[in-house]
Amino acid sequence: MGNPKYLILGILVLLSTAYFFFEFEQGTTTHVLDKTPIETTNPQWQHVVDYAREHLPLEGKLLVNSKGFGYLTVDDGYVQQLFPMLGLKEQGYRPPPYYRRSGSPGAHISVFYVNEYISPTEVGQTFHFELKQISIVKTRNAKFVVLQVQSPELEKLREKYGLTPKLLGHDFHISLGKKEYHHNRQ
Repeated sequence: MGNPKYLILGILVLLSTAYFFFEFEQGTTTHVLDKTPIETTNPQWQHVVDYAREHLPLEGKLLVNSKGFGYLTVDDGYVQQLFPMLGLKEQGYRPPPYYRRSGSPGAHISVFYVNEYISPTEVGQTFHFELKQISIVKTRNAKFVVLQVQSPELEKLREKYGLTPKLLGHDFHISLGKKEYHHNRQ
């Protein structure tokens, strides 16, 4: 029948994973960049950033979901076009989970977390951003491929509501892919 200790451990892992994705979908957890991540940049991806600069809009509309998560919705081409160009699928990366599900925000830049309790009057307005670089951000349980962006407009918007200019002190970004791993593997 198997060791009950491993069964309990497996159930705990499944429950914590399910909770994380539920909370992440609802915009109620802090984002992937909140745990002092280790970040690496691959200079070979500069051509992907250049492609995005030339072919994708550098703006998006501010939206807020029913839970209060505020984000800048951006062209889905940021994931649909850029993720395949990175060549990371063979290494186990997949498009972000909130991109693949119906009712999810799709490609976006997080602006306000639910626990910040902001109801911006700017919903529906267009905000601009500049592309910086693509990095892999390592957290405890996963690696995220993110396109870091700069947006003085979004920083000013957050400051208008009495918040720090950046979310948790990190660059705004568009998540392009995710790879989960166990603690003993990288």
